Amino acid sequence: MGGGNRETAGGRPLAGRAAELRALDCVLRAAIAGRSGALIVSAAAGVGKTALARAACAQVADAADVLWGTCLPMTALTVPFLPLVSALRDRAAGAGRTVPVLRPTSVVPGGDEPVRFDAWLDDACRERPVVLVVDDLQWADQSSLDVLMYAVAGPADRRLAMLGTVRSSEVGEGHRLRRWLADVRRLPGVAELKLGLLDRVSTTQQMAWLLGGPPREALVDEVFGASQGNAYLTALLARGVEPGASRLPADLPLDLQEAVAREWHGLAAAARDVVNLVAVAGRPQRVEQLAGVAASTGLSTDVVPLLRQAVDGGVLEARTEGRLWFVHPLLAEILEAGLFTEERRRLHAAFAASLEPAPGTEPGPDLDRTVSLADHYHEARDQKQAFRWAVFAGEAAGRAGGSTEALRLLRRALTLWPDVPEAGVSRLDLLRRIRGAAEQAGNNEQELVAVEDLLALLDPQHQPLQTAELLVRRMLLRHSTGREFASLTDVREAVRLSTPYPNSVEHALAVAELAHAELWNAEPSGPTRAAAAVALARACGSPKALSYALTATLMARVLADDAGSEQAQRDGQEAQDAAARAQDFWAFVHAALWAANTVDGAASREWLERCARSRATMTSCGAPHPYVAMLSADEALGLLLLGDWRGCVERLRVALGSSPGPQGDVHARLTAALLASWQGRSAEAAAHLARAEELFAERSTYLSHPFAAVRAELATSRGDTEVALTAAVSAADGALPPTMCVRLLPLAARALANDVQAARDRAADPSTAMARLRDLRRSCPDVLVQPGAGAAYAAQVAAMQDLYDAEAQRAEAAPAAAGDWGRAAKACLVAQLPWDEAYAQWRTAEALLAGRSGRDEAGAPAAAPAAAALRRAHELAGALEAAPLLAEVKALARSARVSLAPVPGPWMVTTAPDLPGLTPREREVLALVVAGRTYREIARDLVISEKTVSVHVSNLLRKSGTTSRVELAQLVRRLAVRR
Repeated sequence: MGGGNRETAGGRPLAGRAAELRALDCVLRAAIAGRSGALIVSAAAGVGKTALARAACAQVADAADVLWGTCLPMTALTVPFLPLVSALRDRAAGAGRTVPVLRPTSVVPGGDEPVRFDAWLDDACRERPVVLVVDDLQWADQSSLDVLMYAVAGPADRRLAMLGTVRSSEVGEGHRLRRWLADVRRLPGVAELKLGLLDRVSTTQQMAWLLGGPPREALVDEVFGASQGNAYLTALLARGVEPGASRLPADLPLDLQEAVAREWHGLAAAARDVVNLVAVAGRPQRVEQLAGVAASTGLSTDVVPLLRQAVDGGVLEARTEGRLWFVHPLLAEILEAGLFTEERRRLHAAFAASLEPAPGTEPGPDLDRTVSLADHYHEARDQKQAFRWAVFAGEAAGRAGGSTEALRLLRRALTLWPDVPEAGVSRLDLLRRIRGAAEQAGNNEQELVAVEDLLALLDPQHQPLQTAELLVRRMLLRHSTGREFASLTDVREAVRLSTPYPNSVEHALAVAELAHAELWNAEPSGPTRAAAAVALARACGSPKALSYALTATLMARVLADDAGSEQAQRDGQEAQDAAARAQDFWAFVHAALWAANTVDGAASREWLERCARSRATMTSCGAPHPYVAMLSADEALGLLLLGDWRGCVERLRVALGSSPGPQGDVHARLTAALLASWQGRSAEAAAHLARAEELFAERSTYLSHPFAAVRAELATSRGDTEVALTAAVSAADGALPPTMCVRLLPLAARALANDVQAARDRAADPSTAMARLRDLRRSCPDVLVQPGAGAAYAAQVAAMQDLYDAEAQRAEAAPAAAGDWGRAAKACLVAQLPWDEAYAQWRTAEALLAGRSGRDEAGAPAAAPAAAALRRAHELAGALEAAPLLAEVKALARSARVSLAPVPGPWMVTTAPDLPGLTPREREVLALVVAGRTYREIARDLVISEKTVSVHVSNLLRKSGTTSRVELAQLVRRLAVRR
């Protein structure tokens, strides 16, 4: 995802720190402008404060001198002014740079080092802005702190910024830095920034960079659960992990174990033993509980001072209700793994014994105690008790809404079941409970496994309705996990099995979902069957069946272009209300999306507002995150198409903020790929698309996901015409068009027009590419359209048609191309498609400027319509952060001498490509022409006459086959990019 990714000076990525980076940048830019300031950045070890400071400094390195000093954790030896001396070392190495000599007061009496250093800073800041960074202030010597205090208190109008980083866990009571910080806070211009841990989305970004591609969600869950968003620990965990891995290796790396356990090794032996108890406990513990277990295992009964030592040492921290847990949760795993097997079992048995209810009493309502009992008996290898408590705790967790915990415990009970005589519960019953817990958790993969296991146990002849219900669910789960799109096989069998029971809920549901599958497969019986399903659902009184049936009728209306009626609106609301009553969130999402589709296309404000309301309703009903993620990802795509890319990023963060499930994950990935491509992050875009394709095995047939459109966008951007053309033709040949199909033919035409242009640039024959484009236009004269949308979608269809036509005119080099591009730009404006409008405006300017003569352009300003189109393209591309298009616009503006902004564009030709037949002087002239220089400027730079410049330009136009300076510059730029 875009909008928050930066890189450090060394090229290493910085994830999830966009807001913090802006805060640092503000302080540094203010200092460059003449307003001094200081910022203290504090965080726990490994959170990324040093990386953040380096990234901020890298952004101003061209405008300021960055002096970087590092403090060291010396104990037996104190080196006065160590961080300041290290900061000045590099400056001293520079030619002609003077630095102050800092000496301890024992050598130079009088203690005037702060004054002398500050005076030197004054001189340095007059010469150039200075950024003074002191990393790890918690280890700074007092002499350095005194000098820094004096510097921070200096003049407010000098060009100085000071950044200090502090490891907060090491500044305890009595630390000398606490007094220094208290004094510094009172000075003007001093601010503080506390860095928190990364969230799951930022951890995912970091892992993607570390692994070279988007990680699997299961791996993200495991890493994030272990590191809790600590960037350093995440990096150590991900080291050596394959990009496609779904789990971490069994053994943690030694450097990770050493990094996490460093503070633990500094504790006294008795404190380490008590901390080991917390690790074995497996979850936050109360002090009294630990004291009881310690006493039963022979450890010191006075655990309070030992636990205080662990807290003060940064090993443990107090959490809710006074419970103690590890600052780095990974330490629990490391410490427990370091115990002998017998030690672990003995300690787990002691915890279980301490948690057991008194003889003759029933277990209380404390869910945490119940789950702990199940886990401790399991780790103590007491299978009978482990099974008993797993079933009991699984049921309790389910009742309390902890469906994920319930699923974990019930799965364990199923594993233990064969080895527990007289278990008191059947395998069939356990599978039903597991299926219910998986459904409540939104875990489609686990639910599918349970459904498959249940179908293997059931006899369809003796249990037809149960089998029918499971077959319908299997179809939906195979659909949602990417295995098979809207398959007819299971639901047809479900209808057959349930037909003898016409008044049953199972039959109504089977008919509704057969209608759904038939509509997706363009079967003519779909609409009639959907209407029949509504009647059956109302007759049996099932809200679940009614929701599915009403949604099938909505789908039929949309596909028949009959979606705008008031009845459709009422049916959509009723379908969502029924799904909410049934607590069936798959049905709710399905109903919400098709209800929105009856209003307009996804790239419309009304569609987005309806989806947002539906998402809020679903959230208030306690829907599992995977279903919230599905709607959030759909909203993200609509926001992106409308140009609200920041809103898109926020919705993607919601979608991916927890395990999104396959449907939400794939849709979010495709949207993220589109955003990354448009903003110029091609490697990121390709990685997102690859991950989405990996998630859904039958991806080409998934009409509800924009696989084809995203694939075509990325292919066009990298010059892969065949992929873009194949996506368009395949969609045109399908029975139903896929999502975002309206973009496919314009993209294919763009790719082919680019091929035509490339052939002309090489003075090659463009007839093959031209013939393919003409064939495409003959076979598909109109853009592909999804049925049933409203006014906003109709405007977007018109805009895409204009873009399609304009691309054809560009390929033909038609004189009317500028007019076609102008109409396309206006249509995109009306349709609220800013990405496409920016592109069309750029092409408009290009076409207008291409017809101007070279001699006329020597001194004349660019034509007003062309300049206006360029400025509009520049405005839009800048707001969208569309880097590739912005580079094109700026390059054309330079060539045409249109003023857009005071900062020159990122692309500038300094040497001309090897066009055939050019003399060395012509190459020099060509580079200056491309840079947008006038004849007079070229003549001055090359010390030749303007007449000679004119002759050289005429020769360049003739040799390149172009007709104007602007067209010549565009040719050179395209060839330079392709090299």
